[in-house]
Amino acid sequence: MADALDVLRASLRDQLATLRGVDPAALPPALLDVAVRRFAVGDGAEVFLVAPRDWEQLRHEEGGAGRPVPYWARPWPSGLTLARAVAAAPLAAGTAVLELGCGLGAPSIVAARAGATVLATDGAPDAVAFAAHALALNETQAEVAVVDWTAHGAALAARGPFALVLAADVLYTQANVRAALALWPRLVAPGGELWLADPRRAGARDVLAAARASFGLRSEEHDDGVVLHRLRPRPSAAAG
Repeated sequence: MADALDVLRASLRDQLATLRGVDPAALPPALLDVAVRRFAVGDGAEVFLVAPRDWEQLRHEEGGAGRPVPYWARPWPSGLTLARAVAAAPLAAGTAVLELGCGLGAPSIVAARAGATVLATDGAPDAVAFAAHALALNETQAEVAVVDWTAHGAALAARGPFALVLAADVLYTQANVRAALALWPRLVAPGGELWLADPRRAGARDVLAAARASFGLRSEEHDDGVVLHRLRPRPSAAAG
């Protein structure tokens, strides 16, 4: 296991340095001090996630360097709830799936394992690197990409529409709320769905209130404080 972790760290180090455009020695030590953690996603199924071992230390090091808080770098309850929801409703092979703000990639791993055609995206390049390694660790295949909703929204919409769009706890800033309101209706195929797992953030309330004009909505509460919202375009609201 130690040898495998060394190989994983070396691969991450090289990819992260390339994405950041820096020498590997300039990377924060806490970013490369990684652990592999196992999470149950229902009916005996598990996913393995690669994450920095000490999130608080990483946040401290990134803050000292003037970089954003690495919210992507820990397995939040919403992401795991969404992964379990995907596992509980197996997808047909070839289903076009998009994950927004994939973080460590748990929902994308579950969808890819079912045979879906998955595009996992995040605005943080570091997150994309970690998600790609987790997908490989779980012996699944998916495309990963760095996507900023504002800068890359048109290009992302052109890749769709998608039968299933996944998002877990991504509405924690007003900038994300504004971008979601502009972009999300363009991503979901007619007859498709958008699943949003959220811990009752105010931003989610705003997005859902606006979405009711063009989406049908079903919501279900989970014991971990997460609410899973399933949005389906109304017949009169064509995607694109």
